[in-house]
Amino acid sequence: METSKTAAQTPCHGTFAEKVAIELNRAERYRVFVSLTVLDLGSTGELAGDKVSEVMDEVATCVKESVRACDSVAVLHDHCLAVLQPETPRQGAEISANRLAEIIKGRLIKRFGEPADRMIPVEIASFPDTAGARTLAGFLEELVHKSRN
Repeated sequence: METSKTAAQTPCHGTFAEKVAIELNRAERYRVFVSLTVLDLGSTGELAGDKVSEVMDEVATCVKESVRACDSVAVLHDHCLAVLQPETPRQGAEISANRLAEIIKGRLIKRFGEPADRMIPVEIASFPDTAGARTLAGFLEELVHKSRN
């Protein structure tokens, strides 16, 4: 009997990396934009101990409910969340990342109480590459090694 899973738990290992590879190939073939955003929640200080996985799944579910249906969300190693955004240029990904960081901060405040100071580092890779930024293909290789799902 199969159990129900949250949106963050649904993909099996490798599925998110496969989606990124598929979207990158599609973007290259049709010359459309694709962006990958990684938000690092490790610096917030609250994510420690045996509750990390539970909190990250909760945050991933919250983010999944806040993005478009065509976007994909995955938890990477213990403290990072990745969002794949097809047909989204870097500028759109930056706007989205700022909005998602605020949503995540709100979720963490709701769970842990008022923070002293909370900054969520964000890294974005886009295709086509913009101004010498990290390439999406290189970013993908690194993510495959860190992905939880």
